[in-house]
Amino acid sequence: MKKKIFVLIGSILILGLVVWGVFKMQKNNNDKDIKYVNDSYNLNLIKTVNISKNENYLISPYSIEIALRLLKEGADNNTLKEIEDLIGTRSINDVSVKNRVSVANAAFVKDEYKDVILDSFYKGIKTKYDSEILYDEFRTPKVINDWVNKKTNGMIEEILDDIDRDFVLGLANALAIDVEWASEFECTSTVGQKFTKANGGSYDTEMMHQTFRYGGVKYLSSDDAKGVIIPYKKYNDKGEEEVKKGSNLEFLAILPNGNLHNYINDLTEEKLKELDDSAKEADEDFEVRVALPRFKYDYELDDFKQVLISLGIKDAFDELKADFTKIVPRNNRSDIENLYVGEAIHKTHIDLNEKGTKAAAVTYFGVFKTTGIEMEHDYVEVTFDKPFMYIIRDSETKEMLFFGTVYEPNKWTGSTCLEGDN
Repeated sequence: MKKKIFVLIGSILILGLVVWGVFKMQKNNNDKDIKYVNDSYNLNLIKTVNISKNENYLISPYSIEIALRLLKEGADNNTLKEIEDLIGTRSINDVSVKNRVSVANAAFVKDEYKDVILDSFYKGIKTKYDSEILYDEFRTPKVINDWVNKKTNGMIEEILDDIDRDFVLGLANALAIDVEWASEFECTSTVGQKFTKANGGSYDTEMMHQTFRYGGVKYLSSDDAKGVIIPYKKYNDKGEEEVKKGSNLEFLAILPNGNLHNYINDLTEEKLKELDDSAKEADEDFEVRVALPRFKYDYELDDFKQVLISLGIKDAFDELKADFTKIVPRNNRSDIENLYVGEAIHKTHIDLNEKGTKAAAVTYFGVFKTTGIEMEHDYVEVTFDKPFMYIIRDSETKEMLFFGTVYEPNKWTGSTCLEGDN
């Protein structure tokens, strides 16, 4: 009898070890499916943009990376190498959430070159990035601008004034988010409050206030900055709110002790990790009081081409050196002698208020032809009352959708609460 009991116990232990091993293996496999953020690319991009900026600005590292990946599908040799040196070769994470976070890609192809472009290029951007292929005479930019307007929910109405006579195709990514805070700020708690500008001047801004006692925010601190992570609501695949822990996206705001411009220039992956590692969630014994100004603005990165050149992508813009022979091969029986990137555009929009955040980005590359060779209780208070930076990112993988700065938030002109507002 004792022998049978020992055999039974031994069998149960073995079964338990097998189950634990399978669970562990499955967890490890799941972990491998997560492709974590490309921080070296993000920071290189941010710091290059920041060099000449002392103003509200907003860029989308995520949108720019996808657009570069579309361009990469047609690149070869050193043109390909320069793009890969900047963005790497990882597979990018999908952050889409129906009706809340949308990502769209498209190629705009001039009719006369429809059959000249290689099938392998069409297939690559379709299968890897779910790109639309839109054909037109492209005598005007209407088709492109209409697509941009639609895919950004009207936040960015257009990106082109005209079409260059050497236009062959355009490649675009559009990113749009419309998300609400997990815990909204009350409109009646928004008051006029002093905001100190970088030059030492000040004015009253629309300052939102909220006190967190039972989760809903994380406080961050380091030797040279402090900040908060505020989650947005969790949404399911239909874009409906889910009543469960966690969120799809989060808002990270960082307030440097000193000058914002210098802080960003000195920002490193280690500093970001140090802040993330310091995160302390609000609870009944640790209250976090947040004062965050409303802000709304549009931005165009007018030196986008120069930013990419500074980051090492040079050949793509050079009529002589560019190699996009995976789009159109040389000796192609058309009037195209070579292809190069003639236009690089990056536009963004953001509106952050008590209810949540709406933001959009478009990254566009216009690919032109050359027809001849040419040369060229304990509690903490975090009050964002001076210039600060912010990141909107995936709460799990930390994929950086937007990076921005606030040097001048909305000016206070009196309460904007409407009847029925909280």
